[in-house]
Amino acid sequence: MNKKLLPVFVFFLVLFSLAGAGIFSEEKTWSGTEKRELQTMPRVKKKTIQNGKFQKKYEAYLSDQFPARDAWVQLQTGVSRLLGKTESNGVYFGKDGFLLEHYDESDFDADQMKTNIDALKGFVMYAGKQAQVRVMMVPTKTWVMRAYLPAFAPTYDEQIFYDALYEAFAESQEVLVPVADALALKDADDLTLNYYRTDHHWTTGGAWIGYEAFLQSLPESGAKARAAKKNTWKSVCDDFLGTTYAKVHQASRADSIFVYEPKAELSVVYNMGERTTDTLYETKYLDGEDKYSVFTGGNQAVIEITGGEKNKRTLLVIKDSFANCMIPFLAEDYEKVVVVDLRQLNVGCDAILEMFAPTDVLVLYNSAQFVQDIEFAIKSGF
Repeated sequence: MNKKLLPVFVFFLVLFSLAGAGIFSEEKTWSGTEKRELQTMPRVKKKTIQNGKFQKKYEAYLSDQFPARDAWVQLQTGVSRLLGKTESNGVYFGKDGFLLEHYDESDFDADQMKTNIDALKGFVMYAGKQAQVRVMMVPTKTWVMRAYLPAFAPTYDEQIFYDALYEAFAESQEVLVPVADALALKDADDLTLNYYRTDHHWTTGGAWIGYEAFLQSLPESGAKARAAKKNTWKSVCDDFLGTTYAKVHQASRADSIFVYEPKAELSVVYNMGERTTDTLYETKYLDGEDKYSVFTGGNQAVIEITGGEKNKRTLLVIKDSFANCMIPFLAEDYEKVVVVDLRQLNVGCDAILEMFAPTDVLVLYNSAQFVQDIEFAIKSGF
């Protein structure tokens, strides 16, 4: 063979080998490593081709179904690190082994932000006619721990979001739980305990700070004493590699997961009677790749919790996944706690309020996820 043609031959050999592997390998629908659904082969339709949706889905399909995808992502990250880069696949390699997501203006789209904040304000005013309402917007790990970013690493100024939020609630700021301030007041060493190194969620320790801030925002007294009684939790896992790790497949060390075990005898009903249990933890997930789902078994449509304090009060929590590890702290404080994830439901907030008639409402979201969530504005009814 002509030596000049050898590189061309090798190129086409690799190309056709990968194509063949893609054709004959089984199509995957879920990535346990990346904790997300994978794009399957889209159906060919004239309409979707004309509007461009087919092309976008097909491009995502080729990426998601690429043979040995995890190994290639790890290789890409390794090469980036060798070249001295401090970012790979939208993740910064921060100080002390923290993996920090790179947020920019597109993640906090101004129009969607305004739409969601306006919808939130409308919902709070409506729900406030029958219940005591509080809103908790948990800042991203990157914003709270921006001191851990690599030198000169750009990131979105999340204060823009909080300024817009407080401006919208200028006449009712008692509704907003200042959890961002509570987290920021901690010393640098304490911050490392409030967010996972390899995942975008806050830890049980961070959720406890949120719980304490929530109690202090209420008119009732004794918040610190009540929170202090729950400042004890146990480790159930020390090999957790989370969502941020899934984007780069590299970590200096794994995380530990801690849980708070309520002392009250609880009854937990999932999804309107689908399943009933006495715990808010699903330990089977600790043996798999999606270990964060140990909290409430992941994102459920509806969870009803009874067995807490007999005070004739019902707390409705409207939330995203950040609330999952905070629910155990709240479970004992109310006669009934109802947890709903609007992304999993096909009914609006007005129907939920009518069905459960809560005396208290907590809207709990991560700031970035709230801005990006198109379901909230639709289902809030405002």
